[in-house]
Amino acid sequence: MRITENILSNKYLYNQDKINNEKVKIQNQLITNSRIEKLSDDLFGSLEIINIDSQIKKIETYQKNIDYSKEFVKFTINSLDNIVGETQKIITQVVNIDNAVNANFSTVAQSVRASLESIVQNLNSKYNGMYLFGGTNYTTEPWSIDANGKVVTNSADLSGEVKVQISSGIKDSVNVPGSKIESSDLLATINDIIDSLDAGAAPGQALKDRLNAAYNEILSIQSLTGEKYNRLEDINTILDNQLTDAQEMLAKRKEIDPAELSIDLQYQDYLLQLSYKLASSILPKSILDYM
Repeated sequence: MRITENILSNKYLYNQDKINNEKVKIQNQLITNSRIEKLSDDLFGSLEIINIDSQIKKIETYQKNIDYSKEFVKFTINSLDNIVGETQKIITQVVNIDNAVNANFSTVAQSVRASLESIVQNLNSKYNGMYLFGGTNYTTEPWSIDANGKVVTNSADLSGEVKVQISSGIKDSVNVPGSKIESSDLLATINDIIDSLDAGAAPGQALKDRLNAAYNEILSIQSLTGEKYNRLEDINTILDNQLTDAQEMLAKRKEIDPAELSIDLQYQDYLLQLSYKLASSILPKSILDYM
């Protein structure tokens, strides 16, 4: 095959273009401090970066879910603290009524009703438009106070759990279902205490035992909710470590060696100069070369 001047010219232009593109690539890597600009630069490295970047986004999503969950649980703990405090007031009233010389059942009943109203207000608390103890029913107020000052349950089902994704493969419930409050027997017991006081009688031992048992059940719910908050913090700490590791790994995959790239850039420039010299001796001269 005869190598024509046209073939030599095309080959020269191809090589020049290739060397120039490599120089531009190295210069961009030095400027951006990243050795990968597009998938074709390093297929395996690019796929690794995509995978690590995906992991980082998932971890950040889990942490956002945990932040939401922690706030929800924090509101729940605050409400439970208030409920425990009001229940303690009722217990004190019930105990003291036996020691009073002239017990005023009407006054005590009024005080118990006030505590019950506060308990219901806390049970009907919301976070971000969701009832803390309403299960998955977000439209109906779980409890209310009737004309007699006693509590009424408005929702037929308070057992729903609000679950969020907090890590890979793990969903956790962030709420205390209202069914747990109902099963503690606290509300029904307070209603019965009010009935007893309205009838002019001090609550009997059976009612006192029920009240103490319900109080202990609420304390147990309060403790478990605190543990839930601590568990969310622990998981968030683990995710923080995972995020740091992933970010460092991503930086290593993307990072450049400035000294090595500078040498590569000098080498490409040397090839370019060499190409110019070869071209001047091989390619035919134009009229411009003689001017």
